[in-house]
Amino acid sequence: MPSKHSRRERKRKRLKQRRVPPKHLLAQARQSLTEGDGRRALDLLRQAQHGDPALEELPLLLFCACMQRTRQLAEKGLAKEAAALRTSAAQHRVSIAFAQLAEEDWMQYIRHSDGAEALVDYADYLQAQRSPILQVERMLADLLVIQRCWKGLEVLAADHPLRRDAGQVESSLEAMDAGDWERAVGLLGGIGRRSPFAAWRLFCKAMVCFGSGDDQGLRRIIELLPADFALTYTVAEWRRLCTGEGVDGLPAVQLALGTASSALADQLGEAIHKGRLRDIERLIPGLAVALYPEEPLQARMALLQIVGLAVPRNKVPIEAIPGLVQRLLPTERVASAAAQIGLLIQQMSPDRWDPGPAAVYLDLLSVAFPHAPDRAVARGRVLEAMARTGHKVGLQPHFLPAEMVESLAALLDERLDDPGLVLPQLMTASLAADPDNREGYRFLLDLLRGHPEYQAKFEKTLRDMAARFPDDPDPHLEQAALHYAKNAYRRAEKSLAEGRKCAPHDERLLDLQAIGFLKSADQSRKRGRFKLAAQDLQRAEHLERPRLAFVLRVKRLLLAVVSADRDAAEVVAPHVECLPPSARLRTLALLLHDLAENSHIKNVKPEMGNALKALLNRQTTVLEQLGPDAVLELIDPLPADFRILYDRLQIAPVFADWWLALMERLEGDHLLAFFDILLACDQRDPVRSEINRRLRGRKKAERDPLLLFYLAVIRYQEGQDCDSRRFAEVLAAADAADQTRLRAAAVRLASCAHGPLRQALQQFRFDVLDWPVPLFGDGLPLPADLLGGEGGSLEEALEMLLGDAAEPLATPELSEGDIANELSELEDFIDENGMRGAPLAVLKEFAGFVKSSPQARQDLERIGRECEAADLSDDLSPELYFLLFARRKKKEHR
Repeated sequence: MPSKHSRRERKRKRLKQRRVPPKHLLAQARQSLTEGDGRRALDLLRQAQHGDPALEELPLLLFCACMQRTRQLAEKGLAKEAAALRTSAAQHRVSIAFAQLAEEDWMQYIRHSDGAEALVDYADYLQAQRSPILQVERMLADLLVIQRCWKGLEVLAADHPLRRDAGQVESSLEAMDAGDWERAVGLLGGIGRRSPFAAWRLFCKAMVCFGSGDDQGLRRIIELLPADFALTYTVAEWRRLCTGEGVDGLPAVQLALGTASSALADQLGEAIHKGRLRDIERLIPGLAVALYPEEPLQARMALLQIVGLAVPRNKVPIEAIPGLVQRLLPTERVASAAAQIGLLIQQMSPDRWDPGPAAVYLDLLSVAFPHAPDRAVARGRVLEAMARTGHKVGLQPHFLPAEMVESLAALLDERLDDPGLVLPQLMTASLAADPDNREGYRFLLDLLRGHPEYQAKFEKTLRDMAARFPDDPDPHLEQAALHYAKNAYRRAEKSLAEGRKCAPHDERLLDLQAIGFLKSADQSRKRGRFKLAAQDLQRAEHLERPRLAFVLRVKRLLLAVVSADRDAAEVVAPHVECLPPSARLRTLALLLHDLAENSHIKNVKPEMGNALKALLNRQTTVLEQLGPDAVLELIDPLPADFRILYDRLQIAPVFADWWLALMERLEGDHLLAFFDILLACDQRDPVRSEINRRLRGRKKAERDPLLLFYLAVIRYQEGQDCDSRRFAEVLAAADAADQTRLRAAAVRLASCAHGPLRQALQQFRFDVLDWPVPLFGDGLPLPADLLGGEGGSLEEALEMLLGDAAEPLATPELSEGDIANELSELEDFIDENGMRGAPLAVLKEFAGFVKSSPQARQDLERIGRECEAADLSDDLSPELYFLLFARRKKKEHR
């Protein structure tokens, strides 16, 4: 029973609080709102209201406190109490005098209001002839992006910045949600610096810098972001990473697991790092309870997955995983958990692509997901992960072992009539299980794009996506581009009209329409109908698309050159002399590029290109006026959506005679960007020559690791190197800052690499280049025991499931007595790998990859010697001759 003294003390405190002036109570309530204590803020405001009900600030603060408390109650599941407080907030909102609110009060109101209500109130404020408040509009923009209340914009004037720019931002949200930040930046290209949404464009650019490891660019963007930006915690974490603050804080494992049991987390991290299996098994149960006392079993499974992720890093032997899983989990969870770890290992090492773990996991899906809807989504995600991993590793479905094809057919419940459709069929099955996966549809389109034989399936996927997502303009844009490529202009216009219904403010629709007019003008020009071509160019110009102004100028000049009877240089020179140096050179280059692509047309004559080439060569004196950015802009490839107009988007080859002079003007990142463009054009020789020129005469310690890294990539692509030795030397000599730049360079270079080199660059792990390749025989069979057949013990089955599937097959001993049969086997090997008629660069990479196995190299050298001894070298195919004698030239093919 409470004592009299304690009751007296509480009464004294209440009397003391009542004597606090209402103004002071309001200040305390504001502080409580800032600290997120809505309950205390409400108590203080009610006391202030009791002391002076006429206070002007009371309605606003009561509304904010009620809304803050409403959200807190809703998070706790107290829906009835939250609804009652929301009703009170609505009553207080009616009493707010918005016309008298200061900027700080508006910001306080917007922080606690719903987006649609705030837009209505701000629109009323503007209609009362009040001047706009820029900071308030920026906060409203943040509210729109987070709450997605776009329909509320209808209360604003059509030319208001919030409503004007909303279409571009809305169309970019899906890319943001999917983590496709580069695409989001492209979609936000029309957002100006003064737009209320400008901070979101900067945020997307910052995410691109963060993903590519560009700390300098990230630091520069952070300084431009407003201090009260909506995603302030993310920005604070960036700032911590860039400045190095907090690097010596909690251990990484503890931060990842989110537990305060630092001793257990530290011990587990050390045990994983050193591969101490007994310690791992001893620590996991206790740490699981500390992590998630309500569901320690789920925590155990998560910790076992973390242990599994240490397998590709050679910290934990893969043979130990089945035993750990079996001893730490209930029997009914063992097979499912082991299969899930196998799937995770595939994500870390895509070269281990194998449907076995997925088949086991999906067969036992009901254990982890008892509810059918959850099970369907999980099935869809697993199949999508298989498709994406196979695509990432460059899976060759035509060479899958027969056993693997059968298991895939069983997994998909359908026959694999066309091996080339393995990955698309996986994605189709994934979408059937999870039809709301918008990014899955986009990935399926990427798999089918560029394959004419799958055109019907591509179009069906577009129709399905448009029907599933009626608010998405992307399928209509794809359909319109498809129709334009087929010269079906009416169908394209119809698709664009459907796209406008979905997103009337999407600028891409107008861009594509203008590109369609340019395409129509090209067709008319090729047929000699110059008047119709001029009309289509006029229609494109009326759309006033800034992105197309440059191409439109080139198309006009091309029409003038083709339709005139004068010298091409005389026609073009007056139009380009008034342009800035960079624009002048790029215009002439694209004009030459266009003429080259139309050289087969009757009204395009060789002397036109010769005259314009001479005109371009007379502009060499302009080079001295170009800065580094202008040089890169000069050879920058055309945007991807211009593929409707051009077969090749790279215009750098037009400047082939200028490459050396241009590279001499570049340093640092500008030079690397120039290299990237040339390598994308498959031009390795000038890059190698420039790197050698810059490295010549420098001491080993003074050589730029980035240049050495590019040189290592080129040497491997050309077959001069067959292993990871040169990459290891570069990485060993690089410091932490250089390592970050090397990672970013590897991501860029992966786009123009193939096979194991592409995989090594993507993972930034180059020991895969040392793995041997089986010369003969089929691929690895899928263990039948794991798909429901008779087998041994459960532990043996799990060891088969998680075993190193990449172990090479034994190479058969080659007979010395029958060289003809050996050569025939090698010819078949070349055919099976699709190397017949391959370009020289691909053959070089293939030969280097094959010879990375010491045993294979010895066999090939022996066969080459016996072939020369039998005088059969002149009878070999060019591909086999190159495989056996890569450093020689065949006499007939000199």
